[in-house]
Amino acid sequence: MKRYNNLYARICDVNNLETAYKYVRLGKRYDKEVLRFGYNTLGNIINIHNELAWKAYKVGAYREFTIMDPKERLIQYLPLRDRVVQQSLHQVIEPIFDKGFIDDSFACRKGKGTHRAMRRLQYFLNAAQQKWPGEEIYFLHCDIRKYFPHIDHEILYGEFQRKIKCLDTLRLIRAYIDSYLRNPGMPIGTLLSQLSANIYMNIVDQFVKHDLREHYYLRYMDNFITIHHDKKHLQHVKEEIRGLLENRLRLELNPKGTVIGKANGGIEFVGYKVFVDHVKIKRQSIKRMKRRLKVMQAMYRGHRIALNEITQRIRSWLGHRCHADARAIVQNVLSRAVFVRAEKGEK
Repeated sequence: MKRYNNLYARICDVNNLETAYKYVRLGKRYDKEVLRFGYNTLGNIINIHNELAWKAYKVGAYREFTIMDPKERLIQYLPLRDRVVQQSLHQVIEPIFDKGFIDDSFACRKGKGTHRAMRRLQYFLNAAQQKWPGEEIYFLHCDIRKYFPHIDHEILYGEFQRKIKCLDTLRLIRAYIDSYLRNPGMPIGTLLSQLSANIYMNIVDQFVKHDLREHYYLRYMDNFITIHHDKKHLQHVKEEIRGLLENRLRLELNPKGTVIGKANGGIEFVGYKVFVDHVKIKRQSIKRMKRRLKVMQAMYRGHRIALNEITQRIRSWLGHRCHADARAIVQNVLSRAVFVRAEKGEK
């Protein structure tokens, strides 16, 4: 296996840091922290460069907030300057790891995403039906129990070492891993965490694709599916995966999210319910959007949200739903999207 050296100078490069800053500020031009940094962009970038070059850079403290939809999650993020450094690091090392990932890994990768994952699953269903004509097609859907909080720091760092031998780059990666004081665990919401999650789960991908030789396998973050005509075979695959997770990665399957079922009833994956010949929106997704519309209506009435922000959120939802056969459902949901602003002083 090839290991890469002499990466640190590229990470510290002022042009690379400037590109990283431009990427980090996308969509956040009027954020207070971005504005403060932007008052002296070049000076701030040179300061970061000097800290990195002199090995004086220290990772800042995490900030956090909680989201409740679709389930409660603690999101953690770093100060802007740390996000710039992390983006600069990511620009150099991500291509090294990405070319070692399987094609059927779809989370947090260029040219991938939920829509391609959904279409690939539908392709697999059709391919399986043609390979085993007249037979019942089954699927194994696996989910990791509390994935990010159970990523082991030493195992993760070992995977970085397998590809990278540049000691200064490894020291910077180690600083980011150790900056998250909980071991096991990686924060949800940082760029390096997303890459780390794919690197960690790539061990499972390689095992299932090459050792178990499962052709109809795909993954989106910690959710993965494999398809076969033999239910007992999928039960065996599940136990093999369980053994790998527990013995090598110190992870566990989530019993509620790990199922073997008949594919003709549809497979729920990445926000859709996928069939051989059509795609539906998950019922939970419809319920969530109805709740969000009610919240936005109340916020708009109370002058706490602008109409253009509401429009952006609805368009984002429509962009996801347009890939499903759900015209009537979407029209039904949007028929409730009437926004009325209260007169000032009116409760």
